[in-house]
Order: sequence, then C-alpha cells, then structure tokens
Amino acid sequence: MHSNRQIKRIYFSLELLNWLSVALPLPFIVLFMQARGLDLFQIGLVNGLYAVTIVVLELPTGGMADAIGRKPVTVLSYIATALASLTFLFAFSLPVFAIAWVFLGVGRALASGALNAWFIDSLLELDPEADLQPALAQASSFSIAGLSLGTLIGGVIPKLFAFLPADGTAVFSPLSMTIFFALLLKLLNTFLLLIWVKEGKREKAGAVFSLHSVRDILSESVSLAARKPIIRLLLLGSFFSLLALTSIETFWQAQFSRWLEPQNSLLFGTIMMVAFLMGVIGNLGSIPLSQVMGKRYGLVAALSQIIASLAIILLAMQQGPWLASACFWLYYLAVALTGSPVATLFNQEIPSQMRSSMQSVMSLVGYAGAFVGSVGLGWVAKQASVASAWRIAGALLFISVMVYVQIDRLAKPQERLSET
Repeated sequence: MHSNRQIKRIYFSLELLNWLSVALPLPFIVLFMQARGLDLFQIGLVNGLYAVTIVVLELPTGGMADAIGRKPVTVLSYIATALASLTFLFAFSLPVFAIAWVFLGVGRALASGALNAWFIDSLLELDPEADLQPALAQASSFSIAGLSLGTLIGGVIPKLFAFLPADGTAVFSPLSMTIFFALLLKLLNTFLLLIWVKEGKREKAGAVFSLHSVRDILSESVSLAARKPIIRLLLLGSFFSLLALTSIETFWQAQFSRWLEPQNSLLFGTIMMVAFLMGVIGNLGSIPLSQVMGKRYGLVAALSQIIASLAIILLAMQQGPWLASACFWLYYLAVALTGSPVATLFNQEIPSQMRSSMQSVMSLVGYAGAFVGSVGLGWVAKQASVASAWRIAGALLFISVMVYVQIDRLAKPQERLSET
C-alpha cells in the first residue's frame, strides 16, 4: 500500500503532466481553428459537440470506473485524448475538427472522477477521518500549475518554429507544433500512469463481479442525487459554472485578437499563464479562507461566485487588453476559490463505492451547461458580440449565488449534528 506522501506525489505528478499537455495549445486553439477555416459559430458547434459527447458518456464511463477499476479507465482516457491531438494535427475542415472534439470528449468523460476517485479513496483508506479540502486544494494547485506552465511553454513553441509554413496551409505550422508536443506528453503520461498507479486487490477482485452491474451502479447514482438536496443543488451550481467558464474559454482569444496581434503567441500565452497562476493562488487561498469562514464551504462558494460573475460582467465592458486581462485574471482566481470547497461538499455526500459514478453525474450536468454556453452563447457572439454573450453568462452565474447560500443553510444543521 502506498503511504500518504506517495499517494500525493503520484497523483500530483500525473495531474501536473496531464494538464501541462492540455495547456500547450490552449491559448491558441480558437485562433488555430480560425486559421484553418472555422468561424466563431462553427467553433461553438464543435465545442458543443465535445460537451454533448461528455454528457452522453459520463454516466456509463463513471460506472465503468467503479466497476472495472480507476486505473484502466484512466489509461483509456489518456489514449483517447492522444487520438484527439493526432486528429487535430490533420484537421482542415469542420467534419475533421468535429471528430477531434469527439475524441477529446470521450477522453474527458473517461477521465472525470476516475483517477480523482483513486486519490480520494486511497487517502480515506489510510485515514477515514481525513479532511479532504486541503488535499483537494493542493491537487488542484498542481493541475493549475501544469496549465500555467503549459501555456507559457506553448507561447514560446510557435516562436521557435516560426520558419514552418503559415498556419492553415500545412499540417506542421507554428501553432500546430503545440499540439504535436502535447501528443508526446500524453504518451509519456500514459506510460507513467501504468508504472506508478497501483490498485488494491479488493478493487481488482471485485472488478469482474461488478462488470455486469454497471447499470445498477448508474441507477443508484441517479437515485442518490434525487434523494439528497445538497447534491441536487451542487449539480445546479455546476451547470451555471461550466456555462460561464465555456463562454470565457471559447471567446476570449477572438475578443483579445481585436486588440492584440494574433501572431504574438507569447503574449497570448502569458495572459493565459497569469490566469492559471491566479488559479493556483485561488486554490491555495481557499484553504485559509475556508478556515476563517468556519469551514462553511457553501458560503465560500457563494462569495467566489459573486466575484466571478462581477469579473465576467466587467470583462464584457472593456475596450482594451490590459483592463480586460485584469478582469480575466480575477475571474480565474474566483473559479479556483470555488473548486475545492464544492468538491469537498460533494465528496462528503457520496459513498466510496459510488465516487466515480457520482463525479460523472456532476460532470454530466456541468457539461450540459457547457453545451448551452458554447452553442447558445456562440450564436449570441456571432449575431451580436462576444461582450453580449459574456453579459448573459455573468448574469446567469450571479443567479447561482443563491444555490450555494441554500447549500450552506442545509449543511450547517448536518455539521452541528455530527459535532454533538
């Protein structure tokens, strides 16, 4: 059995590398698709297809992780995302981009809750009374550190390969090299996962027995969500949060390219890198903030949602890159403050044997919000403006504040009861 320190070192390292690979092309993925012929509405459509793929597969893949083990499902996830990167390299039309985003959606659906469930269960196996919030905040900080480092390196890569053909004219171009190196990192991450992660004999022994009961696991997941009001409210909050996040991630590059030269890849990478650094600060800051607020995680999330919604609305009002960047960074700080408190509330409500399934339910609802944000607000961005889409997203996110206030009201009596 791994020690607490080994479990954290393995999980943090794999998350760092995984998100590093995700981040390399992240500051330019919209510009990359535009260079290869897609407009904003088409980009919204393929992002929406990504969200739909996740929604369709979330519950089956979450049940699969609980049934056959978290490690094999995570391996399949890494392979699917590697295939997505390979397809992106050769995508020059809407149908091929759609295939790439479907691969990416398959990988994301397989990943949600799998390795994370292994991490949480491994910690609780060592100490059933462990406080998960600090560990989850630390883990998220490593993930965001990978994103931050990846965006910085990704900003440099196109400069190093500026001698290649212009983007949109060849498979290997300055921007597409970020996707190529992301593919190499994904393959490395798969190799390290196979070596490092060990699942106990109990999980392996139960895998064959449980394989035929995936449908039962999924039915129990839906039933649990229906019985517990805190879970239902957390799912609603996830819907609004992913809707807003998708509107930022999908349109910020197109909006900032009005003020900055798209060829300045390092500047785009730096803006994204600082956003992720703010995410690291937010995750680490959520630990003392939660302590100061008496571990009332619902209130921490409500405060963070207020900041995030105001940041989006202020971002929509900007007419230049520098104040817009400040609002952009503030939004990512607020999102990070929300993450581990919400994850802690959610994991407190679910049993270990259903952890992957229930995290998939959470992800499913969130990506339903992402679909609405990508396609619906993509249409608004094309017909009106990106700023109009952001104003709608900010208003909807502000509504979700009351969701977390209600969660705090429901959680406090439970906490008092457990203390007596």
